[in-house]
Amino acid sequence: MPLSRPGPPGELDPSGVTTLTQLAALLRQCRVRAGNPSLRDIERLGEKRGQVLPRSTVAGVLAGRRGPRRDLFLALLTAFGIPEDDRAAWTNAWEKAVAGEPDADGEPAPDFWRFPPGEPVMITCGRIPESMVSNFSATDPRDPDHVDLLTYADLDALVHLYGHIRALNPLHDVKFATTSDLQPADYSSHLVMIGGSDFNLLTRDMFSTLRLPVKMSPRLPETDWLGLEVANGDGTQRFSPVLGDEYGARIPHEDVILFFRGVNPLDRRRTITICAGMYARGTLAAVRCLTDPVLGPRNQAYLRHQVGANLHFGFVARAFVIDRVVAPPDLTDPGHRLYEWMRPE
Repeated sequence: MPLSRPGPPGELDPSGVTTLTQLAALLRQCRVRAGNPSLRDIERLGEKRGQVLPRSTVAGVLAGRRGPRRDLFLALLTAFGIPEDDRAAWTNAWEKAVAGEPDADGEPAPDFWRFPPGEPVMITCGRIPESMVSNFSATDPRDPDHVDLLTYADLDALVHLYGHIRALNPLHDVKFATTSDLQPADYSSHLVMIGGSDFNLLTRDMFSTLRLPVKMSPRLPETDWLGLEVANGDGTQRFSPVLGDEYGARIPHEDVILFFRGVNPLDRRRTITICAGMYARGTLAAVRCLTDPVLGPRNQAYLRHQVGANLHFGFVARAFVIDRVVAPPDLTDPGHRLYEWMRPE
């Protein structure tokens, strides 16, 4: 079905748009003026023009549930017959909306750690091997001073992220557990995996299940190289942490971190997220990348500009440790970003 040409462009003014809700409402008006084409018709028109307009993604954008990527937004404008001369105003509206500015009613900005109402969230990390904690009595379940959390790997990152997610999702069932303590029902939650593939076996399994373009070297005595390896059209690239040897101790100066968000392959109604570094300091930086009170909003705005409504995306970045204080990366700085990817779901 060919789309009809919309009415006079002056009827719709995008200059007042500041939120995704307002942008979606204006796009719905554009759709009506274009003859109210079905989602299938919109998708087919995109295919004819070499543009990707998946029905499910377009539905989410028009409903205001997702912020569109720039390329998808421009393709929608073409599909709805918005003239080229008006694109600047529409692009400005898109930029303001995806930046996540609150509206006049104080509507909260979109946040990657806010989940749909009523859907459970499970945060999971590895358990420190018994051989590494056996000499500390408080890790022995038989000891009267037993503290179970002392056996959790990446505890700093776990506590930080659990508090952040609970604050954003006060009515949700948000739980945490080690991978060895997960129950079958937990895999149907929004899964958040903390830590690399050395202690977190679920992270290790998901690298292959999700077909990620990233490999994480195991931290084993026989490993001759440590870091993240990414595959792209030019071959492979390797990124390694930077350690200093000071007074006989290994001191981390930089770590390479991975953040990934995609569809949970065990329950496609939910998401799966990986926050991992080569070391625990890096894992904390991967978590703080989107939660830090200063850099978090800036990094989230950058990601919304880049990925829009895409449900499968990730990045590798460099985090810094300054006098043992973890500094998450600034994703707006090309020197901090090492590798990014997206793919349609």
